[in-house]
Amino acid sequence: MEGVNLPWLRYGNDFGANAWSAEGGVSRPQEREKLRRVFKGLQERGVRTLRWFLFCDGRAGIRFTPAGTPVGPDTFLFADLDTALEIASACRLKIIFVLFDYLWFAKALMIKGVQVRGRSGIINGAYKQWALQRRVLRPLFEHYGSSNVILAWDIINEPEWATRGFGGGISGNAITFLTMRRFIKSTARLIHRYTGHLATVGLGNAAGLTLVRDCGLDFYQVHWYDRWEATAPLDRPVAALDLDRPLLLGEFPTKNSTRPASAIVSACKKNGYCGALAWSLLATDRSSGIDPDN
Repeated sequence: MEGVNLPWLRYGNDFGANAWSAEGGVSRPQEREKLRRVFKGLQERGVRTLRWFLFCDGRAGIRFTPAGTPVGPDTFLFADLDTALEIASACRLKIIFVLFDYLWFAKALMIKGVQVRGRSGIINGAYKQWALQRRVLRPLFEHYGSSNVILAWDIINEPEWATRGFGGGISGNAITFLTMRRFIKSTARLIHRYTGHLATVGLGNAAGLTLVRDCGLDFYQVHWYDRWEATAPLDRPVAALDLDRPLLLGEFPTKNSTRPASAIVSACKKNGYCGALAWSLLATDRSSGIDPDN
C-alpha cells in the first residue's frame, strides 16, 4: 500500500457546509474541478491510495444542538462524499477516510459564528457519544458501506495528543486512556457491522500502540517524523513490536527531513511495514514537499 495524504483541499471544509462555505464542500463546481485535476494528476503518477480527512475538528458535516449534541449529517455531507467517490473511482483511487482529527478535542474557538474544535465532551459524555455514533456515524457507514472506492476508515488522527498520559492536553482537555480506547473499539465495531471496509487509527508514532492494541482494528498505523526517531525509530523491525495485525506508515515527511522520501519508503519495505503514505500533497506545513503539479 503506497500512496499519499491529500490531506484536504481546505481543512474541515471539504465535506459539509458552514459560514465559509454555505453551499457545501467538494460538490461545489469550483472545488469539483480542482479535485478532478488533483486526482487525475495522481492517477498519471500511478498513485492508488489516498488518505483524506473528513470531519476534522467538527466545523462542518455534522449538525449539533445548541448544547453540542450531534443531531445528524448536515445537508451537504453526502453530496460532497458522492462527488469525492465519483471522481476517485474514475481515477482508480482507493480512499482511507480519517473521521476525526485530534484537534476535535482542542479548546473551542468561535470564528464567524462557527465553532471549531471543542468537541471533547461528545466523547466524554455517554449520551453525546451515543448520539454521534447512532445519528452520524451509523448513517454514514450504512450509506457508503458497500463502496468499493473506500478502503478503510481511520477513526482518529493522532489520538495520543488528546489522551491523558500520551501527551494529551497540549491543546485542550485530555480524554482518559480508557475512554479513548472504548470510543475506538465501539467505532471499529460499527465499521465492521455496517461496512465491508477496514478500520484503523493513525497514531502519532509507534509509542502510542498500547492505546489501540486489541481494539478490533484491521491494521495498525503509525506516523514517523524526524522528531520521533529517538522515541520510535523507523529502522526498528515491525516484528519487534509483536503486533497481531499489519502495520502501515500512514505519514512520513517529504520535506525538511534528514532522510529523502525514497529512503524512508525503502526502510519501510526492509523493516516489514505493509505500506507507506507520504505527507502530503496539498498541506503547506514544513513537512510537505510534494508538488501537486509534477
